[in-house]
Amino acid sequence: MSEVARFIILVEIIILLIIIVLTWIYGLPIIFIQRFHTTTNILTFNVCFVSFLCSLHWIIYYIFYGFYPSVLDKYTASCPVVPYFQTLVSCLVTYALLMITINRFFLVIYSNKTLFKRHRWSFISIIIQWIVAIILPLPYFMLSFKVNIHYDDNLAKFFF
Repeated sequence: MSEVARFIILVEIIILLIIIVLTWIYGLPIIFIQRFHTTTNILTFNVCFVSFLCSLHWIIYYIFYGFYPSVLDKYTASCPVVPYFQTLVSCLVTYALLMITINRFFLVIYSNKTLFKRHRWSFISIIIQWIVAIILPLPYFMLSFKVNIHYDDNLAKFFF
């Protein structure tokens, strides 16, 4: 790998580390200060948490990809697992933002309903988001196994 590519990977890792620090600076007051325990802030902390997970995954991946590429090539188990987790963590961030949008939409449209103002609703939204994010990338996991076809001149042996 060229030095320019390693420099770019290093810059990406530094940016992801900054994202991790900022998500915890924003998320820790939501955990520890009682007045921030609102439905909206619970969903906001979910965005912070999945952003942390996504950044952590990409840091680990870039370290292995940029500085230890033989580790990813050596283990065939990484072939289906790596694309699954790449899709999973990327979808988690998108779905967390989508859940905030849906929740705020319901709060505006159904402002008289107390269901959408309760903590239970935010936890149900978060659980639905995680279930969808775990299930939707499963085709990547199933379809990314390596297929080895050994060619032989005897076609009868190939088909039977």
